[in-house]
Amino acid sequence: MSCGKDAMAEKFEEVTVFDQPMIFTCLRIDRETVPKGVYLYEVQHDSNCQGIPVQIAEYILVNHWGTLLTSRPIRLDTHPASGKRYRLLDPEKDWNYEGLGTTLQEYLKKHPPVKAKHRGEER
Repeated sequence: MSCGKDAMAEKFEEVTVFDQPMIFTCLRIDRETVPKGVYLYEVQHDSNCQGIPVQIAEYILVNHWGTLLTSRPIRLDTHPASGKRYRLLDPEKDWNYEGLGTTLQEYLKKHPPVKAKHRGEER
């Protein structure tokens, strides 16, 4: 059973996160539709429901703000108790909407996937 939208059929917004070009949608994307070499992360918004992105993780259940796709991995921290992989972000300095719409295919033409040699090289 599919859980989310087809990454290859959706329109995304271009964003810059942690100084890297990425694409964003407020939808959940079906991981099965994401091509090899593309990294999927989910974004959590603030607890006051102001629509402010505050965390990126492998999966967000509560306060899901949307989905990020990128051709380069993001370095995530591991919570010592839960084992959840996440990274906090400062929306003022770590996140910027570029104001352009794009498809995953268009994004990948401009930003081809790169191989991460191992987890320690994630950004």
